[in-house]
Amino acid sequence: MNAKNLAVASLVGAVASLLAVNVPFLNLVNCLLCVGFWGSAVLAVWIYARMTGSVTLKDALIVGLATGLATGILGLALSFIGLAGGAAIANSIRALAPDAQIDIPEGSRLVFNLAGALVDIVFGAVGGLIGGLLFRKKA
Repeated sequence: MNAKNLAVASLVGAVASLLAVNVPFLNLVNCLLCVGFWGSAVLAVWIYARMTGSVTLKDALIVGLATGLATGILGLALSFIGLAGGAAIANSIRALAPDAQIDIPEGSRLVFNLAGALVDIVFGAVGGLIGGLLFRKKA
């Protein structure tokens, strides 16, 4: 497994996931079976396979997990400035209903965002497996 290619592929997948999940109107694609989460891991596996020439199912799973982990870390970091996670959801509600009173306790916001990071990792693994099945070399 090439560490440089793993890092590049997983970071591209993480950025794609964060864009697909957090950009207004583009985030509607995530309503379709959470495609923004696992689809970005499939993209990362495809990039990794293109960079290395081939991918095994084990490598694809590792790429998917790395993509999910990177998405979780970047999303958690962006949540503190209101661009991802619970803060982004609250900001979206405020934009749609300016009169709505939204009071999210600080502790529950952190728990929500940490749970979101775990969900990112799980969907990354699923997307990695799907990508591995799609892009591995046939025997």
